[in-house]
Amino acid sequence: MKSLITTLIMLLAMTVIGQVNCSKYYPFGEGTISEYEMLNKKNKPEGTFKYTVNKVSNSVGITTATINSELFDKKGNAVMSSEFDMSCDGNAVSMDFKSMMNAGMIKQFQNSEVEMTGTNMDVPNNLSPGQNLPDAGIKVTVNMSGITMNMTTDITDRKVANTETITTPAGMFDCVVITQSSSGKMMMARFNSTQKTWLAEGVGMVKTEDYNKNGKLQSTTVLTSFSN
Repeated sequence: MKSLITTLIMLLAMTVIGQVNCSKYYPFGEGTISEYEMLNKKNKPEGTFKYTVNKVSNSVGITTATINSELFDKKGNAVMSSEFDMSCDGNAVSMDFKSMMNAGMIKQFQNSEVEMTGTNMDVPNNLSPGQNLPDAGIKVTVNMSGITMNMTTDITDRKVANTETITTPAGMFDCVVITQSSSGKMMMARFNSTQKTWLAEGVGMVKTEDYNKNGKLQSTTVLTSFSN
């Protein structure tokens, strides 16, 4: 079973000089467009994501970006769209816990009543190998035709593993590699998995891999284009 992972990490770009010090890894810029391709464990396409920064606002030292997320199936047909926020205080970026709900879950429950609560995922501006990062999590309650289902995901053991240069269809990037563990419950079933994320300055996530509890690769998400 696929866990609720953080596959909706935002990719933003700078447009205002005053925003330079807000975020090192997730600079904010209205109109920035980032696209990803999702691949299954056999490296076959499963669909794409498109993220557009619709609005950036500032209030009492906090910069907030509102991002529109669009999901497409492998034939290019639009599946759904949603919005969520991320904020920055100059020291770290805090990503809305709603971004932890993965593509499969979003698609599966798009016609149901969904309530989400949780703890945001924070990414400090200063990252170095060996550094531990704060935990995060999400609880999802779904009401489907009178039946209530509860799902939880806890993101733990987050740390900066190393640095690495990788190439994607969007180009070559110098990255820090962040690893984490995911565990939780979907109705009566429990799951455990791990993730690796490649994060580039000024771009954000350029690649992520999801592994099952036995360490076997289950899915990959890779950046295919980035414009601002």
